[in-house]
Amino acid sequence: MDKKINLELFRFDVKTDYLPYFAKLIVKINGQKSLLDLLAIVQENVLEYGYNAYGFKINNVVVFDFGLKIEDLIKRFGLEWRIEPLNPHLALKDLIIDVQPFLQKIESLKQVGLDELAQEEVQSVLKDVEFKGLEALDIETQTIKDAFLLSFLPFAYATPLSVENPEYLGEAYFILVASLYAKHKTSEVLETICGLENGIFNAQSLQTYLFPQNPKFDACINELKQIVFERSELPKIQSFKAKLFKKVNF
Repeated sequence: MDKKINLELFRFDVKTDYLPYFAKLIVKINGQKSLLDLLAIVQENVLEYGYNAYGFKINNVVVFDFGLKIEDLIKRFGLEWRIEPLNPHLALKDLIIDVQPFLQKIESLKQVGLDELAQEEVQSVLKDVEFKGLEALDIETQTIKDAFLLSFLPFAYATPLSVENPEYLGEAYFILVASLYAKHKTSEVLETICGLENGIFNAQSLQTYLFPQNPKFDACINELKQIVFERSELPKIQSFKAKLFKKVNF
């Protein structure tokens, strides 16, 4: 059975627009169709509407599985959808955002093993593939490395704090650090997230801002927060602990 969904579509082209605006569109679509099918309809009706594989927000909630059925999305969001990019401040073309700020932010993690982590992902993909030339291997390797890192983009701007404060490390950063700590178990890895203003203790719940919801990401971040609290020997963390204990014992 067809459903009628009222869309408000974020529109912006960095090359031609001074400010973003919203275009309204009513879409009739079968509930068994997918989100990808809906996007195809949008592109048929809105000239050159831009999106990419990293997802976007419906009513302030991140959706990045384009295979989701429309009927399931309607159960979650109703029939009024406000569609926006992951981070409107970084919009380039409609739902497409500039990924460089995210890549630049996680650049510092290369000092504690991020390249090696990405390389392992590359090797797992390429293990059964033979390349005739090193040049081709380099191109494919870099492409897959970038794809691996950008797969964390939906988590990078899910929470309000991650959108509004560019200095905040963000939940995607914390998830990557959790992976690095699981591999290396070093204080150097933990120190990357110990800032009291923009670090792990400011983390917000991802489950609130993702669909479908998945509690494992919050569990991962909360476990990492506990590890930092218990094991970090940095003076600022020790001082933070002392203040908390003082309040508890007051």
